Order: sequence, then structure tokens, then C-alpha cells
Amino acid sequence: MELIHHCRREVFKGLWAHYSELVPDVPRLIQAFEARGEDWTEDHVAYRTLPGEFTGAHILQGVFEALGYSRKDDYFFEAKQLKAFWLCPPDVQGHTRDASPKIFVSELIPTKFSSEFQEVIRRLTSQVTASPLRRIQQLRDQVKGGSQEAADQLIRECVALLTTFPSWSRPSLHDYEVLKKESEYASWTMLYGHQINHFTVSVHLLQGFKDIREVASFLEKDLKVPMNHSGGIVKGTPDLRLEQISTMAVDRDYEFQEGVEKVPYGFVEFAYRYPLPGKQHDGQWQSYYQGFVTSNADKIFESTFK
Repeated sequence: MELIHHCRREVFKGLWAHYSELVPDVPRLIQAFEARGEDWTEDHVAYRTLPGEFTGAHILQGVFEALGYSRKDDYFFEAKQLKAFWLCPPDVQGHTRDASPKIFVSELIPTKFSSEFQEVIRRLTSQVTASPLRRIQQLRDQVKGGSQEAADQLIRECVALLTTFPSWSRPSLHDYEVLKKESEYASWTMLYGHQINHFTVSVHLLQGFKDIREVASFLEKDLKVPMNHSGGIVKGTPDLRLEQISTMAVDRDYEFQEGVEKVPYGFVEFAYRYPLPGKQHDGQWQSYYQGFVTSNADKIFESTFK
């Protein structure tokens, strides 16, 4: 197996383990779907970022490019003042189950928020004074040269970057409330930085559900999972070739400067991708629409709104 491919798979194992530990719904949902004979396949992983020389979306782009990804479409969210793009994995020539997840990366645009809001963002992000990319790119080059030692180190450094708290100082409740008043996205990212916001399950690969509404009903009525109803429980339409649902984020204890408070962390999304014109519903990665829809994603962001 190509070493970079091995690194990519091992990084996702580490990310999945971290996410599963912090989001108790995940192992419970996996067990419930497996009890129905379903396979659990990840469609994409989503990240949030704050702008800055060493903190913005370009940092995550560089990390995933080192793992073989390539940048695709750009998106803009007017109401939430965000820009975003997605990254395509290299292993997409066969069945979707064999491909690595897509990556969706967004970044706050702070210029239209209040001066106090912008000052909090600037004060935090300016504390990060170095980029991890040079080291990660050096390791990537050594891995391409066949170094197993470099591969092991690349895996460790990528997982660490994407599972640890941000490098700025511990937030205060005051700063959290300043950001949350104007942008829940910003307040969440201040707390968690480059940690996973959510994993997304490929509904179109499930065998026992005729559509995403049946999945939503199973989650909400049978499993009693709180669901995101912003914009309706199902975001998107067949005409858009993408329908999505999501759970509401679980609360985690977070240690602010003043003490511990419960705040929203991660959630689980489910996506149904429709075949492209002239293609069949055959499970092959290239047969399906693989982009994103801003009107859908705008409401999925609100799974952490509490």
C-alpha cells in the first residue's frame, strides 16, 4: 500500500476515535445501524477556522494536501459571514466505501462584525505565531521517499493538530459571550479550533432505508436523538442532488478561565447524494454529485446553536 495512503487512513482512524469519544451519540448510532445490517460509511468531515496567518483555512488545506487531497469548489455564506471550500480525496476511482471522506473547511469573515468582536478574534489568533505546515510538508516528502519512520511521525502530528485545543490562551466567559452574541460559529471555533465539528454518514449507501426521511424518523422517533429542525428536518431537495439531516450537538464540559461550563461540541450529519445525469445508483464514487449546497450547509451549521 502506498505510504501516503496508509498515513491518510491512519489519521482518520485517530480522528474518528477522538470524535467518537467526545460525541456519545456516535457509538450508540453505529450500534443501532449495525443491528439493522447497515454499513457506516463517512461522506465528509467538517472543520471550522478563524482567520489568521497561522490559524485560517489555508492551514487545514495544507495539512490535507499533504495527505493527498486537492482543493475543489469555493462557497460563501452571506448571513453567517463565512467562506468555505471542500477537498477531494485521491482514492475515488472505485466504490464510495473504499474512498477517504471528503473534507469541508470553513472560515469566519470578521469584517462586518463589531469592533469588540473583531478585537477578540485578533487578540486570540495573534497568539499563534508558527505554522505546522513546513514540518508536515517535510514529513510528507520523506514519506514519498519511502520512510516508514516519517510516516509514523506524520500520522502523529496530523492527529495531534486536529484533535487538540487551539494554541491561544484559555478563553474567558466574557470573550465567549461577546462572540456568541454575534456569531455562534465564532464562539464555537474559539473554544475548539481545528477539532472536528462533525462527521457525515453516506445515507445513499444504506440498504434498508428508502430515503433520508426514513433515516430521520429512525433517529428521532426510534432512537430519541434530538435533531436539527432549522429550515426543516431535511435540508435540500432531489433537484439539488443533495439532501442532509443532522443531530443537535452534544454538550461538553469546558474549562473557561472562570470555571467549568457546559457548551455544545459535535454532532452527526447524514447526507443523501443523488446520481449525476446519466449515472446509475451503483455506489461508485464518480456516479454521484459530490459537491455541497450552501443553503443546506447554512442550516447544518446551526446544529451547534444552543
